[in-house]
Amino acid sequence: MVKVFTLVNAEMGKAREVLSELKKTDLEVYPLFGEYDYMVIAETGDLKTATAAILDKIQAIKAVTRTRTLVGAEM
Repeated sequence: MVKVFTLVNAEMGKAREVLSELKKTDLEVYPLFGEYDYMVIAETGDLKTATAAILDKIQAIKAVTRTRTLVGAEM
């Protein structure tokens, strides 16, 4: 399993709109205070599927201005 954490920024004044769209996905969504507006967690079978989740589900939202993705590591 691959766990991917994506930090998301929304356009000014569009945070609720972005949250509404993120909730329509099958991903875990957590609102944040600070530099980023949301943390989205995807757990998938492989990195290719995780990439598709980020590109197709998160970056496709019009009011998303920036993302930063961290891939969990096994130690």
